[in-house]
Amino acid sequence: MRPDLRVELPNGTMVGYAEAGDPAGPLVIYLHGSPSSRLEVGLPGIREAAADLGLRVLAPDRPGMGLSTFCRYSVVDYPRRVESFADALGLGRFAVTGVSGGGKYACACAWGLPDRVTRVALVSSTCSFDLPGARATWNAEDRRLYRLADRAPWLVRLFLAKVARDLRRDPDALFSTVERSVGAADKEVLALPGFREALDRDMDEAFRQGGRGPAHDLTLEARPWGIPLERIEVPIEIWHGDDDQVVSPEQGRILAQALPLVTEHLVPGEGHFSLFARHAAEVMQSLRSGSTTSRTSGFGAAPGRAPITA
Repeated sequence: MRPDLRVELPNGTMVGYAEAGDPAGPLVIYLHGSPSSRLEVGLPGIREAAADLGLRVLAPDRPGMGLSTFCRYSVVDYPRRVESFADALGLGRFAVTGVSGGGKYACACAWGLPDRVTRVALVSSTCSFDLPGARATWNAEDRRLYRLADRAPWLVRLFLAKVARDLRRDPDALFSTVERSVGAADKEVLALPGFREALDRDMDEAFRQGGRGPAHDLTLEARPWGIPLERIEVPIEIWHGDDDQVVSPEQGRILAQALPLVTEHLVPGEGHFSLFARHAAEVMQSLRSGSTTSRTSGFGAAPGRAPITA
């Protein structure tokens, strides 16, 4: 993996990005979670799948995270930024993967760049909270955080600035919080050799510039995406673990109902981190060979009994 690459956009801002896999392979742009960074592709499972499948995976930092210059942006205009990034590197068409909070930007790219984006994989993705039933998926902590981010984003900036300071003093500061919020499958993956260290590096990089970038990202997560999901013409694969306790699998089902060209994959027994760690190859392969128009029944099946469909 090449972890610390940079490219300057025509507007003078810098984009930091990582590259994994085969430099000559089919291109995938990987949009990381929230808060996270380009180093997310260094988590065990992802970079190995890119290499095994011969894919070229590019993971840009969002503004104000990692090596990317901070600037304000919206979900709706994010495709222009991805297009500028691709143009600056001389890229043509590409698939997109959006993970967790990166899912909204992947959907935006599918809508805003239909001539560039070939397919999309959404992994453990959130949904737009103005969709019917979406807010009912929030737990008590979600309700507090999202309402604060929507109504008082300046307080979120203060809170995440403190998180950034705490991480500089103790790189493991967030890990215990993450560990308490996940289920059995995720705990197993978090205990794998190298996973904790890779996650610590990714979290540190998310807050490299302080809390401003992650705070803006979180504010966008708390508000409607503003994308006409029903008008997206790019095929989308939705992957979610049925034991995801960070982003409810119901959010995947709600998002799938709003999309016209979607294939759903509810993976038994997997959580928020374990899904990609254990099934990255299936997810990435679905960007090349999945169905273009089907709706599988996974999200309506009994927990623990739905098949992986790839």
